[in-house]
Amino acid sequence: MTLPAIIADDELRTLSDVIESLGHGEEPQLSVAELVKAFGERAFGALILILALMSLFPWPPGGKAVFSAPIILLSLELAVQRETVWLPRWLLKVSVNRDIYRRASQKVLKPLRWVEKLSKPRLPALTGEIADVVVGLVCVLLAIMLALPVPFGDMLPAFTLVIFGLAMTQRDGLAIIAGAIGTLVCCVYMVLVWAAVVAVGESIYRWLTGLF
Repeated sequence: MTLPAIIADDELRTLSDVIESLGHGEEPQLSVAELVKAFGERAFGALILILALMSLFPWPPGGKAVFSAPIILLSLELAVQRETVWLPRWLLKVSVNRDIYRRASQKVLKPLRWVEKLSKPRLPALTGEIADVVVGLVCVLLAIMLALPVPFGDMLPAFTLVIFGLAMTQRDGLAIIAGAIGTLVCCVYMVLVWAAVVAVGESIYRWLTGLF
């Protein structure tokens, strides 16, 4: 199901204004379909940003995967150069209580508005169609990392996805560079964690084999 972009006047609103306005709708539930419609042409970056921000809040085990799956789908669509967001009907119907959304969004609006003042369209070579393909594929990798049960391993990719989401929404090439640095840090962290897990596993194996 593909949703049309909203009118041009709404496209002139800042990202933070749209996020805030979504907390004051008439319906008690805020659906994914409403999010997609509200952001219009900026839906790819904005939805990745919002989903990544929501994943930063405490969730029960496995909860991160709920955000990882749609981010992967959105990132793949970005990589294949879709002009509008497509999501399956069942996912568009997924909703969150609007009061919970409003309270959560209030925690990020102030820092987001501060970042918006610093962010602007620049370095267009890093925000064109080729860059969208690369960023989309990188966001797929980050979303997979987000879902992995690694201690503190979800925070780094989530923050990096937020940076990429803002970069795509604002067409800010400098933010793309920051996202690339964040991705490198995430990869290094994952390699170090994996090396530590392997080392512990080998130590346990040697201890067990030494008993016999």
